[in-house]
Order: sequence, then C-alpha cells, then structure tokens
Amino acid sequence: MQIIKSNNLTWIDIKGPTQTDLEHLKNSFDLHPLVLKEILPQIDYPKIENYGEYLFIVFFYPFFDRETSSTIPFELDIIVGKNFLITNHYRDIVPLSALFHECNLYPEKMEKFSDEGTGELLYRTINEILQACFPKISHIKQNVDAIEKIIFNKENKKAIDKIADVKRDIIGFERILEPQKLVLQNLIKECQLYFPKKLLPYFHNLLNLYEQVKSLLETNEKTLLSLESTNQSLIDTKTNEIMKILTLFSVIVFPLTLLAALFGMNTKILPLVGMPYDFWIVIGIMLFGAFAMVVGFKIKKWF
Repeated sequence: MQIIKSNNLTWIDIKGPTQTDLEHLKNSFDLHPLVLKEILPQIDYPKIENYGEYLFIVFFYPFFDRETSSTIPFELDIIVGKNFLITNHYRDIVPLSALFHECNLYPEKMEKFSDEGTGELLYRTINEILQACFPKISHIKQNVDAIEKIIFNKENKKAIDKIADVKRDIIGFERILEPQKLVLQNLIKECQLYFPKKLLPYFHNLLNLYEQVKSLLETNEKTLLSLESTNQSLIDTKTNEIMKILTLFSVIVFPLTLLAALFGMNTKILPLVGMPYDFWIVIGIMLFGAFAMVVGFKIKKWF
C-alpha cells in the first residue's frame, strides 16, 4: 500500500491486496462490505456502481503476453469519493504506476493533476490506460503488415501460423475492450453528480478515446480477415493446380497401364507377340498414345 496526500486529497494505491489492507480501507473510508468483498478475489468483468458517497469502478488494462502472443486483462479496481481515490490491482499496470510515481516524486504534479479534485485524477488514470492501448494497436498493425509481405512472397503455409497468432491477440483485446464502453458511458452520467461540471468534457473525451481505439482495432481485424481470405485463395489455387496435374498424369498413364496389362495376359493368342521387335512395337504404341493424349489436352487448353 502506497499513499499520496495533497490538497486535502488522498490517493491510495494497493498492489496485491490482503485482508489487512481491506480492514484498513474499511476503517478509514467506511466502505460497504460488498465493495470489500469484490476486491478479493478478482472478478472477470468491468462495472461501475454508485454507493452514495463514492463510486466503485472495475476497469481492465490490456496486457500483451509475449509467451502466449495474446492480450490478457489486468484488473484495476477504482474507488473514488469526494476527497479520496483508491486504486487496487494484482499485477503491475505500467501506465498507472508511471502516473502514481510521477505524482509521488513531484508534489507539484500531484497538485496540478488534482486541482479540480478527485474527478481530474480519475480522468487522468483512465486516460493513461486508454492511451497505452495505442502502442499495442501499432504492434498489431506491424504484425498485419508483416503477414501481408509473407503472403505475397508466396510463403502461404508460414502465413497461416502468423495469422492465427495475431487473431488470438485481437480476440483477447476485443474481449477486454468491448464491455468497457458501458462503464465509460455510465461514468459520464455519474460524474455530473460527483465532480464539477467543467470536468464533463474530459469524461466525454475518454469515451471518444475508447471509440478511436476500438475503431483502429476493428480496422486491423478487417485487414487481417481480408489477408486470411487472400492467403486461403492462393493456397486453394495452388492445390487445384497440383490436383489438375495429378489428374492429367493419371488420365495419361491409365490407358498405358491397361495396354501393358493386356499384353501381360497369359493367353495363347496375343497380337504382335512373337513378331520381330514386338517389344519395341508395343512401346512405340504406348508412347504414341501418350503423345496423342498430351496433344489433345494442349488443344483443349487443359494445361
């Protein structure tokens, strides 16, 4: 638990809360038992609830896990009242930590970021998390661009695995992002009751920022789906060409195999058998037949 105090405002940041931390919060801020119950254990969905004297917000930070090449959610619980802000999380959230340490190291920053009360500090906290999404979007775009180069370099099998990895990343990102729109919309309504009216445009800006992130993510998703369709078309075309060649080869070889089988029959009467050069005559017939079929296929433009 780390605490910053400034202008009659207190910011408490907790990483990995314990029962002792919950008891401290209960005694210091008279938090409702339902709020304390939802801080431990972690929950899986964003929410915003009005408890009269304060708001309880659950927000999620999208974290890219390099080991699994996917985006996973880091929970951030925010309790904001008239003169206090409590942030609780279970893992390091880089933009939150950066903001907290900046305020802790430079008191003038804390005064600047909270001169309009806890509402401004709440805005800056959520704004930092949404702003941190843009580098992740850029990373996805770079992967999509790399996939495009792989596809048009005819490395179609390699592209399949790359597409699957990026799709997994986008799916994880969307799963985190989509439910949080309702939280931001409700936050705009609630902020009118808790914070100065001049802060209302800032919370509208959070919703606009969210829509921008979502739009960029959807653009990359559509591009990836188009590339996947293109890659599959190229694979299908290549497969069809191979099947066509194999089919033509089978059609050419089958009559020759049939002819060889006929002359291999153990019967008393076989044409050409016993004649001088009978072997070469049969071979000549087979080669002529194969040549005639190839010419016929060429005329029909089958290959």
